[in-house]
Amino acid sequence: MKRVQIRKIIIGVSLILLFLWIGGIIYTFAFGLKSWGLTSKTVWGVEIVNFVFWIGNSHAGTLISAILYLLRQDWRKSIHRIAETFTIISILIAGIYPLLHLGRPWLFYWMFPIPNQMQTWANFKSPLIWDFIAILTYIILSFLFLTLGIIPDYDKIKFKKKNSLGNAINNFFEKIWLGSLNNWNEYKWTYHIFAGILTFVVISVHSIVSYDFSVSILPQWHSTMLPVFFVVGAIYSGVALLLICTTLLNSISSFGKRINQIALNNLSKMLLGFSLVFLYFYILELFFQFYSQNQYEQWIYSLRFQNEYKIIFFIMCILIFAIPQFFWFRKLRENKVVQFLIALSVLVGMWLERYILIVPVLSADFVTKQTINYTPSLLDIILTFGSLGFFVIVFYAIGKRIPMVPIYED
Repeated sequence: MKRVQIRKIIIGVSLILLFLWIGGIIYTFAFGLKSWGLTSKTVWGVEIVNFVFWIGNSHAGTLISAILYLLRQDWRKSIHRIAETFTIISILIAGIYPLLHLGRPWLFYWMFPIPNQMQTWANFKSPLIWDFIAILTYIILSFLFLTLGIIPDYDKIKFKKKNSLGNAINNFFEKIWLGSLNNWNEYKWTYHIFAGILTFVVISVHSIVSYDFSVSILPQWHSTMLPVFFVVGAIYSGVALLLICTTLLNSISSFGKRINQIALNNLSKMLLGFSLVFLYFYILELFFQFYSQNQYEQWIYSLRFQNEYKIIFFIMCILIFAIPQFFWFRKLRENKVVQFLIALSVLVGMWLERYILIVPVLSADFVTKQTINYTPSLLDIILTFGSLGFFVIVFYAIGKRIPMVPIYED
């Protein structure tokens, strides 16, 4: 099948998913959360799983780009803009789900750190406020980091249409970038500072996301290990998403040939390495259940091997622990089809891992030691798969406007 045909199929399916996603969001705004599969006990469901999943991917994109830059890894040149682009898209998707989960999303401005019409401030002890401030800070810095990386290529992305907005953007770039030696010295210094700042911001922001869980008193969540666990899981799923994007672009896009094969090989090695690190944390968690001898911790952990959760847990272990081990073989690490399939399996497995982390804990009744059934509704499924459509369409639209592989670094 030709590249153009594959691209049209992907765009067509993504547009359908995007329209379904928008329809699901509008339906939720109109009829509230009663259309979701939530219960009086399971007040967090698939939407919060999606939130943790997408915000983890967004953090990993910038973290990978920034750290590789600080470590002076030349192979990042062909992939860093892809990582920074999907960072912006992922965090936009992630921000939608807490907004929907508010119940009264039209009052979202109450989370702003300013007095509302009743002259009361937001509750700064609420993890919801922490999320809002963290996401807002992160998306601003990530957008500036992406824009900063685009400046040397602005000649290739000038707006040709004669409109006020396009002319204003062109005039802005022409004033700040002349391509002189001073420009390049200032650019490299500024980029280095941004990379250093974002490295710390990403780690702190995703640690804040983990506090949504660890500040509770629920077993498995009330743990100081959770921030590190979240950061490692975010990088793991983010590397998988980056490998998926790069292999697809390498196969179906016109500039795909400029993506360095060494970069794809190194991403495969990173995926293998983080699969082992993540396995270490799972073994550590199992050890904690045994060592603590806490009956509630042990009971919650045992739910993974019961009812419908045991199937999900088994599939998750195969996807995120077993399948990446094929990357030990060099021929498989250099095969684009294998790279895509293994990265896709890891991405699906990491979504299931977030599901296992959240739903069983909330479904447990600690008085009767029984579980309350939770089944995602059709709307939950639409809001889950529809976000993929939004991701692909926005990524494609940005890719049509700016080169995903930097030209100035060739």
